[in-house]
Amino acid sequence: MEDTFVSADTAAIEDTSVIENSLDPEDVETEQTESSIRTRTVCMSEPPVAPSIFFAEMDTLRRERDQALQSLKDKSCGVLSLDLIKDNDKKSKFYTGLSWTVFQQVYVYLQGSIRKCHNASIPYQIQFFVSLVKLGHNLPMEYLADQVGVKDRTTFSDIFWKWIHVMYINLSFLIKWPDRETLRVTIPPMIRQIYPKLTSIIDCFEVFVEKPKNHHVRAQMYSQYKKHTTVKVFIACSPLGAVSFLSPVWGGRVSDVEIVRKSGFISCNLHLPGDQILADRGFTLKEDFAAECSAELLHPAFTKGRNQLTAREVEQSRKLSSVRIHIERVIGLMRNRFTILQGTLPLSLLKSAKDEAMNEPVSCIDKIVTCCAALTNLGDGIIYKDFECGEIHTD
Repeated sequence: MEDTFVSADTAAIEDTSVIENSLDPEDVETEQTESSIRTRTVCMSEPPVAPSIFFAEMDTLRRERDQALQSLKDKSCGVLSLDLIKDNDKKSKFYTGLSWTVFQQVYVYLQGSIRKCHNASIPYQIQFFVSLVKLGHNLPMEYLADQVGVKDRTTFSDIFWKWIHVMYINLSFLIKWPDRETLRVTIPPMIRQIYPKLTSIIDCFEVFVEKPKNHHVRAQMYSQYKKHTTVKVFIACSPLGAVSFLSPVWGGRVSDVEIVRKSGFISCNLHLPGDQILADRGFTLKEDFAAECSAELLHPAFTKGRNQLTAREVEQSRKLSSVRIHIERVIGLMRNRFTILQGTLPLSLLKSAKDEAMNEPVSCIDKIVTCCAALTNLGDGIIYKDFECGEIHTD
């Protein structure tokens, strides 16, 4: 019985294959075409999707494309942006030497003096930010240009010198000789006990520069003390540690005494009879101050051929040195905040060819030093007063 069913099924399969084999290939193709037409007809008979859905999807894709392009553009422009320091005093002080609040206030004050153009390659606030980064970290011009998306070094150099000039013109007033009332109110109590009429502490500092090719210029800039070509600046600070006087920049060969005499610091306009000025041993100018303005220049005692100093001279020299050291702290603070003053500076930063062609009276290095000193006065000082304890605290 089972054999009968099997044979029947086998016969049916054979009949079907015979029928399929008997069909003509053209008939098979025609049948497939009709089937595909019926399928498309069914698909077309379905209700269409609303056009608003397509438009919404296209808008979403456009937004995603624009965001991706902006992200690529930001990455190609570098990493130096205001987002690094915004609302972050620690980062702002690291990059610019100023707190975020002071940075904003200085920019608002300076932006009125900038000659603006509508097709500026980078925003003006970022230009100011990167100029301070150059002063603070002395990074190469090419590197900073790449970081802010400027095409070449020359363009960035023009931006940097534009902001240096603006800062020099508008911030120089921060280096100001204090009036008597200000000195009386701000002098730390412990200093007042030792030197009640102290008005300033003076010193000189030097910055290494590249060796000029001209032998005469090299000789004028060679410092016997540093054994290198340098530029030298005379600086004075108030008892509170603010930069109050800055001389023009000189070649490293000039002596400390000569630079003080030529700077105009020994003047009745600055000193009154009885004023006290602290200095190092190298400033042998007691007679100059006494004759010109009746001020008293104090420095550590000399042995003058003796074997040793007296006990009184040792004690006086120790007290003087403990106060005079503040000018060295001010210089160190300025150098650490603006490492461009740590050298070695290229000759292009001393005086540019453009300034020489235009007979600019103030050299580039004068502007840089003045800007660094003025910005230092805007930052935290090295001395603050504790009126309750009457002690001096230094950073």
